[in-house]
Formats: sequence, C-alpha cells, structure tokens
Amino acid sequence: MDVGTSKICTLIGRRRGSALEILGVGLSSSQGIRKGRIVDIGKVARALRDSFFAALEVAQVPPDVVYAGIAGDCVVSLNLEGELFLGRGGREITERDTENVIESTKAKVDLKAQKVLHLLPQEFIVDDQKGVADPVGMVATQLRVRTHLVLAQENHFHNFMKSFQQAGIDVVRIAFQPLASALAVLSSTEKEIGVALVDIGGGTTDVTVFYGGSPRFSKVLPVGGEHITSDLAVGLRTSRDEAERVKVHYGCAFSRHIPDDEVVEVRDLGGTALQAVRRKYACEIIEARVREIFALLAQELRSSGWGKFLQGGIVLTGGTALLDGIAEFASSFLKVPVRLGYPESTNYVGMVQTITSPMFSTACGLLQLAVLETVQKRRSNLFEGLHRARFWFVERLRDYFMME
Repeated sequence: MDVGTSKICTLIGRRRGSALEILGVGLSSSQGIRKGRIVDIGKVARALRDSFFAALEVAQVPPDVVYAGIAGDCVVSLNLEGELFLGRGGREITERDTENVIESTKAKVDLKAQKVLHLLPQEFIVDDQKGVADPVGMVATQLRVRTHLVLAQENHFHNFMKSFQQAGIDVVRIAFQPLASALAVLSSTEKEIGVALVDIGGGTTDVTVFYGGSPRFSKVLPVGGEHITSDLAVGLRTSRDEAERVKVHYGCAFSRHIPDDEVVEVRDLGGTALQAVRRKYACEIIEARVREIFALLAQELRSSGWGKFLQGGIVLTGGTALLDGIAEFASSFLKVPVRLGYPESTNYVGMVQTITSPMFSTACGLLQLAVLETVQKRRSNLFEGLHRARFWFVERLRDYFMME
C-alpha cells in the first residue's frame, strides 16, 4: 500500500515463478494527509479502506501480509560507520560479527523519538580492504562497515500505524517509499555506477542517490505535484479540481514547446462560466514550479557531494513524472541524462497494463520487497531448522558414545 498526499494505491499480488502476478489494484483519493503528514487519522483510515477493498474486490484473494510505504519530511537519513575488533591475531568473520558491527553504528545516533525504518550496509572494510560486499568467512583483525540509516519521527510513525489499525488493516512492515520504488524501476547497473531516483509525489519530492549498489543519500523536498495544481488554480482563477484537470490534460513542463496561439477553455471559480486561456500561459505557470523543484534538487545533490557520482543520470518516477515534457526539462536544466522510471512489464504478469506507469512504482516495489523478505525469512528459518537438527544429531551421537 502506497500512501501518498494525493492518492492511496493498493496492489495485491503473488509470486509466480520469477515474476509477480498482479491480482488486484485499488486507488482512492488521499484524505487527511498534507505534505506527507497525517492531519486527520479518521479520514486517512477511510481512504485506506477504500483503496484496500477496491483491490480486494478485484483480486478475490485476501493478502497474507501487508507492506506499506511511508515518506514525507518526517523521514530523515544518515550515513554512519562502525567497527569491530576481532583480536590481534585475527580470526574468521562470522554472520554474527556482521550483524553486530552493523547494529553498532546506531550507537552514534540519538534515537529518542525516532523509529528505525532501515539500517542498510553500504560496504564492509576488512582490515584495509574496502568495498567488500560480504565479509563472512574472511580472516581479519578488524571489521568496519558503512551504513545508511533511515529514521521516521516516532509521532508520525504512530499516527501512520494508528490509521491502519483504525482501518482494520494489519500492517507487518513499513518501508521508506523511495527504497521500495528503486526495486521496481532501477537496474543493478544504474545503482552500481551512480543514479538519483527522484519520486515526485503530490506533497513532496523524495530523492535517493545510489552508488556502488547501495543507497548513499536520501532527502525529502517539501514540494510536489499539488503545488503545481495550487499555482494553476491561483494563476487561472479557477478551482483546484479544474486546475488539476488542466494540468493532467493540457500541462507541459517545457512551455517553449507550446504554440503561442493555442487556447484551452477553463471554468471560472464558480464553475458556471468558461474562460479562454492561452495554453502557453498555463504551461509557463507549471514550468516555474517544476524549475523550483529541480533547483532544490540540484542544490541538495551539490551540497551532499553525491551529484558528481551520477554516471547513470536521474530517474524520475511518481505520479507527477507523467507531466508532459518533464524529463526533457530536467535533463536540460540539470545537464545530466534523465529518463522516466516505471515498473517493467516483463517482471509482472496479470494486470500488467494497469501498473506499467510511474504512479505505481512504489506499490510495485513494496510487492517486490514483501516477496524478497518473505523468501529470505523462509530460507533463514530453514537454515536455522537444519542447524538445530544437526545440533540434536551430534548431541545424540555424543550421548550414544558416552554410554558405550
């Protein structure tokens, strides 16, 4: 379930071979959320139910687990480092060592009133060897790790969970939306050579930079598609609903592509009379806000230091990425390659035509995350069971020979 400022999207799916089968899709207008923050739990709960049951009505199969995506300016991220000494003579690194050194990085952060969403290893350093992906089995005297920590304000997290509880939906996992979207729209090569995923939602724009296969930087910008709609409503002296219609059907982020003499009809504030408006003027209003979004993005990439590592360019996703001309404008403004990101149809079966759009990137990514973590959990439980069986067998053998 992708919970945004403008919409709530629910996908119900299941694993089918190497693909995901989409069984049901549910969309509802988001209520009670402003700039990614919950301002009315009751309204959010009703919107969650509408989206969930719309998907369930199509799928006719209740989900075993529910994953939900969270974003907004209540989410922050940090890059941390930790180290673990393994003894002067060195020894073999175990799985427990990697878990301990990753966990140790949190000790450097005040987690009061914060909820940990993700603690992701970026790279391990074994003695002086950098860039190690999996150090288990290697021999060393020192193990270090660099991690990416994603936190949510505890109050917002509580309100988020309370909305689901009030809706009667049992959520087992909350994930940061851009990390989920990355699973659906980014290639492993892009994440390796450096890419910025820019998810332009209704109330906010979420930015995540990947390099070396791992997330390196995350930021939430306080502007999104609804700000474009508000600007149009003011500039055209019309209602927000009419401004949204104009944006969707006639909007373009690159106003220079629009002929000077093209005219569109727009209803006035009262909704009774039509007024003729130059389409180019409407698109100039849109372009001004889009320019602001990418100016803020450029500033964050520059100040973070990760802007120079984007050999893979920028991938735009989210509902506002559907705005005509936005990728071309971004590429011209930022001077880097830009493409639209959406779930690849080859990875899915079932209701494929419905979900191959940037607006479904987060929901598809959450489905992939659910499948991935479920498989990992089953595998872990299997190994744990085998280990217990092996231990029991060895103990029985020892008891037998001691009896002899």
